[in-house]
Amino acid sequence: MTGGSPEDILAGSARPHLARGVRLRHDTVRDRWILLAPETLIEPNPVALEIIRRCTGAATLDQIIADLVALSGAAPERVASDTRLLLSQMVVRRLMVMS
Repeated sequence: MTGGSPEDILAGSARPHLARGVRLRHDTVRDRWILLAPETLIEPNPVALEIIRRCTGAATLDQIIADLVALSGAAPERVASDTRLLLSQMVVRRLMVMS
């Protein structure tokens, strides 16, 4: 699912995964995680990294949010809001696909 309204794209049953050609890699020289895409290099902050690591296509968005809530102990509404915001930005930039 790559088109449609934001509500459709970010449905709880959607299974987010990195888009074709986008890779999450550990830069051993600098000891940091980077997101590589054609002509793009992004260094995600620790919160974004935790979200991106879970976007393998195996878990639904709702499962990812529940996992992050359990890990962080933060308010579920806050975690859901932050996760959906990051993923929507990544979908717009064609770094993430919701299937």
